[in-house]
Amino acid sequence: MLEAALRNNAAGVSKLLASGANPNTDRFFGFPVLTLAAVQNNAEMAKQLIVSGADLEASDANGNTALMWAADSTLMELLLTNGADVTAKNKFGETSLTMAMKRGDMQAVSRLKAAGASDATAIRSAVEKSIAALQRSGPQFVKVSGCSSCHHQSLPQMLTGAARKRGYAVDESVSAQQLKTVMAMSRPIREKLVDGSVTLPNPGISVSYSLLGLHAEGHAPDETTHAMTLAIARTQTPDGSFAVLPARPPMEASSFTSTALSVRALRIYGIDADDRIAQARAWLINARPVSNEDRTMRLLGLTWADAPKADIDKAVSELLAAQRADGGWAQLDELETDAYATGQAMVAPIMTGQRVDRGVAYLLRTQLADGTWHVRTRSSPFQPLKDSGFPHGRDQWILAAGTSWAAMALTLSQPEVD
Repeated sequence: MLEAALRNNAAGVSKLLASGANPNTDRFFGFPVLTLAAVQNNAEMAKQLIVSGADLEASDANGNTALMWAADSTLMELLLTNGADVTAKNKFGETSLTMAMKRGDMQAVSRLKAAGASDATAIRSAVEKSIAALQRSGPQFVKVSGCSSCHHQSLPQMLTGAARKRGYAVDESVSAQQLKTVMAMSRPIREKLVDGSVTLPNPGISVSYSLLGLHAEGHAPDETTHAMTLAIARTQTPDGSFAVLPARPPMEASSFTSTALSVRALRIYGIDADDRIAQARAWLINARPVSNEDRTMRLLGLTWADAPKADIDKAVSELLAAQRADGGWAQLDELETDAYATGQAMVAPIMTGQRVDRGVAYLLRTQLADGTWHVRTRSSPFQPLKDSGFPHGRDQWILAAGTSWAAMALTLSQPEVD
């Protein structure tokens, strides 16, 4: 029977089964005959084998069942109708849903979920691997650079804050250390932040990101956070936006980024900030975004500023319209899809209640074995690289940011737990 199955010969398999051949005994390098039918997407052969008693859960040497191999909708339906287990895992912890996501087959993903499959386990694994990678390199970045950063401290803090609410594993000793590190950068210059005698690069972004990270880790308002909000408030321009020095794309290049983050920071830690937020809201409603960073941060800013629902819904539609066929987003129309743009673009719609299943599939499909996603830097190398041990050399700073956004998007796609 193996020879007939290997030749994709359904008639030959049928003849052998009719003469009493056992569909569960022969194997080809660990492949059961039913799995060989699934590999070749031969639904006719699979049907004959199932009718003759083929074991639907028989697996190959790596633990892959016929359902995991099935890429044909008719074959998948046949296996599901006859009771194939959608929760079965191979030796790598992957399921039929994982395989469908790797193929980018969203029709199969939907059918498997309808049959009871869940991507919760795959998402948990992906997020926890990302957190572990980020928490290993965060303290090392501080050691080699002497400062905290948006990419190695603030964004990972925003991730761990969301992950903690969903019961994902977080190294709390590292989280506590990182919180102390961020505060240690601002507390000594608190008085200068109050009187404006210290010059900071892009406070609407760098200081705002710091405050968002502190908030995610549960830091209560105090004199230092208030001083930080004063430094942010000074950068608001007459049109309501917050100033930016556009030197480091994508993270520090957009007025939408500085405005959205400033709104959020002032909303959390500011005092008497309603007028400033109202001015920023008006600017966000009327300003026209160009890049993915613009569109994403505009939507986040509108949400954080409590803009009218109609404006938020329109911004959501514009952002979702930029999603590519592979399920992801790109930083610019001319560039490749990447995890930084995709994670950002997913977080904003998720906050408004949108489902982004194709984005989830893209991120699960493209995550590297070390828990990161590779993102190519676009920033001019005017700053010397401080190697934190995060992978991919000069790309590691934006890579840490992209990994944080991607894992945050996956995290937020799941419900919180008690």
